[in-house]
Amino acid sequence: MYVVHNSLLEYKSKLFDLIYEEMSVELGQSAHLQKWLTMIKDCLDIDRAFLYFYSESAYFLYHPSDNEDVPLTIAESKEKYMVRPVMVEEEDDFTIRFHFTNKDGSPLAILLVKRDDRKEEADAGWLQSFWEASNQFLQHTDGIQTVLDDEKRYRELFKVTEIFHSTRDVHTLLVQIIETLKQVFPIDEFHLLLSNDRYEFGTLPIKNFDFDRANESAMQAFVNGSIEVKEKDVLYAPLKGKQGIYGVLEVKSKAHFTFTEQKIEFIRLLAYTAGNALENAKLYEQSKRLITDLQLINETSHQLNLNLRLTDTVLFLKKQIQRSFQASAIGFVLVQKGEYRILEESSSVFFEQEGEKYISYVRMRIEKERDAIFLGDVSDRFDMGVVFPSVMAVPMIQNEALLGFCIVLHKEPYMFSFDMYKLLQSFIHHSTLAITNATLREKLEHMVITDHMTKLFARNYLDEEMESSMNKDSMGTLLLIDIDDFKAINDNYGHQIGDEVIIGVANLIKGIVSHHGFVARWGGEELAVYLPSLDHEAGNEIAQRIIEEIPVNTDPSVTLSCGLSTWRVGDDQCPKSVKELVKKADEALYHAKDNGKNQVVKDCDGIIME
Repeated sequence: MYVVHNSLLEYKSKLFDLIYEEMSVELGQSAHLQKWLTMIKDCLDIDRAFLYFYSESAYFLYHPSDNEDVPLTIAESKEKYMVRPVMVEEEDDFTIRFHFTNKDGSPLAILLVKRDDRKEEADAGWLQSFWEASNQFLQHTDGIQTVLDDEKRYRELFKVTEIFHSTRDVHTLLVQIIETLKQVFPIDEFHLLLSNDRYEFGTLPIKNFDFDRANESAMQAFVNGSIEVKEKDVLYAPLKGKQGIYGVLEVKSKAHFTFTEQKIEFIRLLAYTAGNALENAKLYEQSKRLITDLQLINETSHQLNLNLRLTDTVLFLKKQIQRSFQASAIGFVLVQKGEYRILEESSSVFFEQEGEKYISYVRMRIEKERDAIFLGDVSDRFDMGVVFPSVMAVPMIQNEALLGFCIVLHKEPYMFSFDMYKLLQSFIHHSTLAITNATLREKLEHMVITDHMTKLFARNYLDEEMESSMNKDSMGTLLLIDIDDFKAINDNYGHQIGDEVIIGVANLIKGIVSHHGFVARWGGEELAVYLPSLDHEAGNEIAQRIIEEIPVNTDPSVTLSCGLSTWRVGDDQCPKSVKELVKKADEALYHAKDNGKNQVVKDCDGIIME
């Protein structure tokens, strides 16, 4: 028999003291098990004791870092539920193996005690009593630890629930979830997989839920709202609120044992509590955002109803979209006479090859589907790479007619949230009527100031431009032009050819004058050209070009007569008003007619000069 320093009675007494200490002092299970192993060494007078806990068909060494020379695991014994000590004699030492069980008889742990030198054989009855006392201690301490663990978990759950109910900040909630999990399960690994969130998480173990790449268990947890365990060491718990699921909590167990029922239940409660807190925080943020959006829409609607011009309307809308979405590029495309026209107020990229492919893609989709587009990453939809993976586009539809569309791009993928997409739809819906009205208003204005046949400016518009010029410029020149012998054209070729001659002459004069001034139909076969800021010499050069080029570029060929009049600030000899300027030019025109036609006559300083 072993020489036993401490009697079995003393050993049991110390076990009782250790159990009492475990219940009253929060040292943790690890400290108490270490004390127990020390008691065993003293009681059995042995050098080494190794404790293995059972998990998943194998026994794993408790505190392997302290016993690096011992295998980490041992295979399960064939005698699965042995309730007696087993003595094993080996070449260099003598080993006793104690198999401990749970109350239901299932494996709990194995204790190996090793002695280097062989002494007298152990008393089987004494060892059996030692086993019974030790087995009761392990069962009891395991139960106490379970209670203490549960108490610690639910204390943390109570604390975190208080925090959840006291804050509406999403970032604070996410930090608290992670911290709670680290407190309760310090050796496990955690990730929060969140859906439709654009927050800066820093170093927190938080990722966006990638629906395309997520594994089956994670998708099942998200879709079904249920706890899913993958390969027994990875658990997925849905962050579920009353109105939806906001992501998935991923837990990777680093312990040798799998997820117990208590651990799963705690994670489920934490995930459920976190899901409700996230939902409340998001609803709070959403309500604030909706108030802001409504104020923005109200401001936009008010501004758009101010009868702005099309340019002002589009620029204002572009500013509001940039303000709300921090977009990288914003484009506006209108359908005019069956053709798509990119408005000049659009971002410059849409006038380049890179932007044209987005316009083409969106146009094709909207023509076919007549619906808005919301894409987080369009990289796979173009053969060549893309600069702007995030795309939103909304059609402008009025009375079921497609008027055009607005397209918004960002250089980062998944930068636009669904709320942004809905807000853009509201923007475009409210602005479509304003854009339509502005377009119609400008068309009407154009009709009022434009001659229907020649598409030149009307006489009243030219009068307004001359009036404005004489108030702000230092000089200007007026040309009054008449087609020579126009009655003969009508008599010989008919009025239709006569109209075509007038249109042709108008287009030629408009090309010669270009950006230098305004060309208008004065009446009948008479045309007028006003050249702001040009003196009579510069005006005469343009007039001479007109007289020389028209006969060689018209069929039937016609000639023109032109009267030229100039005004200058501070020159008392020149006209002082539009009425005087017209009168002088008209006199010069009649002088050209009377002197043989096909010529320019200038009026300067009150003198008619050829």
